[in-house]
Amino acid sequence: MKNAQEVTALVNEGKSQIIEDMKERGYGAILWNNSTAGFHFIPEIVVTDTDKSRTMRIMGLYHYDGVLYAIEEGKAPVHLTDFYTEGVEVPPVVVTLTEDMARTELGIPSESRGYTSQGTPEEWLAVADCYFEALNEK
Repeated sequence: MKNAQEVTALVNEGKSQIIEDMKERGYGAILWNNSTAGFHFIPEIVVTDTDKSRTMRIMGLYHYDGVLYAIEEGKAPVHLTDFYTEGVEVPPVVVTLTEDMARTELGIPSESRGYTSQGTPEEWLAVADCYFEALNEK
């Protein structure tokens, strides 16, 4: 059985590999529609702010300055509706943003609500699974 340090190192390595994969694809962020993506499960992360915990439903990933952030559905300053015209275009299941566009649209995670790098290894494994499923949806 692995100790906490080994598990943390494995999670950090996994996050680094996702960042590298995103960079290779030219993505600064990837957003997905949880209601239409057809994922096996909805990715969620329990975050602790000061003395209380809450569950974040994750709608994408954003790498900013070497850190991989999960994007909270309904809280982050971005929505899939920002990237298509409702009633005119077919709503996308997945939206990818270049690094420049991601910085413009998503801003600085530490200065906005709706982003986290917290999470257990199991939660990040679920988020990573959704990332790869989202790539197949694109």
